[in-house]
Amino acid sequence: MPDLETLLRDVKPAPNPAWALKLDTRVANRFPTPPSRARRAMISVGEHMLAIVASVAIAGVMGVIVIAGLSGAGGGDEEPASAGGSATSSEAIPEMSEQSSSGGSAGDSAAPAAAPESLQRDARAVKSNTSLTLSTTPDRVQGLTNRAITIVDSLGGFVQSSQIDQDGSRRAIATLSLRIPTAKRDDGLARISKLANVQSRSQETEDVTDQREALEAAVRDARADREGLRNRLAKATTDKERSRLRALVNRSSRRVTQAQRQVNELGREVSYATVDLEIRGTRRSGEAAAPGDRWTPGDALGDAVRVLEVIAGVLMIVLAILLPIAAIVVLAAIAARILTRRRRERALEVA
Repeated sequence: MPDLETLLRDVKPAPNPAWALKLDTRVANRFPTPPSRARRAMISVGEHMLAIVASVAIAGVMGVIVIAGLSGAGGGDEEPASAGGSATSSEAIPEMSEQSSSGGSAGDSAAPAAAPESLQRDARAVKSNTSLTLSTTPDRVQGLTNRAITIVDSLGGFVQSSQIDQDGSRRAIATLSLRIPTAKRDDGLARISKLANVQSRSQETEDVTDQREALEAAVRDARADREGLRNRLAKATTDKERSRLRALVNRSSRRVTQAQRQVNELGREVSYATVDLEIRGTRRSGEAAAPGDRWTPGDALGDAVRVLEVIAGVLMIVLAILLPIAAIVVLAAIAARILTRRRRERALEVA
């Protein structure tokens, strides 16, 4: 029977030369103590420094792209508000506050109001209503509407209502009701008339000075009645008489408020001139396109640049989405590699 030791030596496996060399080296070094966890982490960081730097660079580029995109989106010019479809806009004008006295005689309350009332009588109260019609091509109606609104805003006026009706590419009509300060009415009409060809213009004025004076006189009379009732209420001696006078004072105060509201409404109508603007865009059948309506090589170049801008924007958004994902994948791969290496080192230490 052959020797068992001889048989085992014949069938023993041959170790990996690299592993055998590493084991012999550790034996020659008397199995040195393995590095601490912190030192092993530093060694791993050093070995993977290139990947870490690449990940940080990718994250930095991504941040720069996102910041540049946000800055470009927020710094664009704002176009004037359009008056498309059946949009209707209105602005409220602050109402004049009622000037009522809280005590004293009627003569004392009328004295300080004498000076401003005399100034008001010197100025005529005139209501103005102007109708203006402009003619242009259908494709320019929207732009001219926006420009007219911009002019009114610059003069301190407001748009009471606006509407655009468009029928294909051959007809478009914009109807606007504008309120312009009376002192700037002529300037506003001149600037709006330069936007396109004036097809028609009419103006109506109405002198409402007598009506204003009558309303102001009604306010003064109502205040005088209220002051008289307040004086009687202060001298009343019985509860029944006080209750009756309080009801009369409340009724008189309502009359004062109503009369003052009528004066304020008339003042608003006088302070702001009404301009009914209509912009008509029509194109006759067979009519040649205007020079500005033709598609020229310059327009083609502009469209091409616009398409490239859109493509660049889409690519920027895609990069902003993919770069963080790529950075996460790279970091996960590095972490998996470090973990695998540590497990192998532990297995060798146990062996």
